[in-house]
Amino acid sequence: MQSTQQLIQKTLHSSKGSRTQTGENTARDGYQDNQNQAKTISQLPVSEQRILVNQIFGMFEARWPLQYKKAWPLDVPTTANKGVNLDIKLKTAKRSWLNNERFQQLTPEQVELGIQRTSSESRFIPSLADFLMYCAEADRDKHGLPTADAAWREVTQHCHEQMTHNWSHQTVYTAARATDFFRIRSAQGDEVKALRKTFESLYKQLCNRIARGEQIPDVRPALEDARSKSLLDINEQYHEAKLQAQIKAQGLQQLTSAKSALAAMRSRLA
Repeated sequence: MQSTQQLIQKTLHSSKGSRTQTGENTARDGYQDNQNQAKTISQLPVSEQRILVNQIFGMFEARWPLQYKKAWPLDVPTTANKGVNLDIKLKTAKRSWLNNERFQQLTPEQVELGIQRTSSESRFIPSLADFLMYCAEADRDKHGLPTADAAWREVTQHCHEQMTHNWSHQTVYTAARATDFFRIRSAQGDEVKALRKTFESLYKQLCNRIARGEQIPDVRPALEDARSKSLLDINEQYHEAKLQAQIKAQGLQQLTSAKSALAAMRSRLA
């Protein structure tokens, strides 16, 4: 009996010019090159998008043959089952996956990771939503990214110490900073839900950028530098920044020193 991994490899590397039960061509001429170049499925030619969907359904058939046969029993006349055309039923299922917006935003690599995770962890042929979940989980594991729930939990627990906490991943800090640490600390009631929704949206966007191979600036070295400063240094920097803001607010930037600016401010109060 073939192992799960062998079935996956057989599906992913099917021979040139092979056909599915529905007669769809799965030839891979030039596919691998385009697959490597494409950032998302939506950027692949339509013919190669179909090849990718056929790979997924081919894995379903290899991994769960009885379930597959029950869902899409192509070995019976296509006009059986009270007149339902079973060949059309399978094509419709594939088309619904292919046209799904979230599926289109996956990368080919994410799909292959999802195929492997699905085959090893699922007991049944997954729905599209379940398959997307497996793709996301596998991709997060590869890049060391926490789940959105875990990331939000970390933010709410450590939002009062954003400069000193050892963040699990740079994207967690970056998404939280963009959401606004102060608002997260002070939020109550419905505002917490709204902020969580904002944070998760930003976090998922960052995760998707990483999945597409983009480099997100790592803030952790800067945080390490901040942690190494003494409390006195941090306090001086804070008051200096506050003073500069007051000087700017009163239109005294033209003065050459903070001392002269302070003198001008005192004179206005006199």
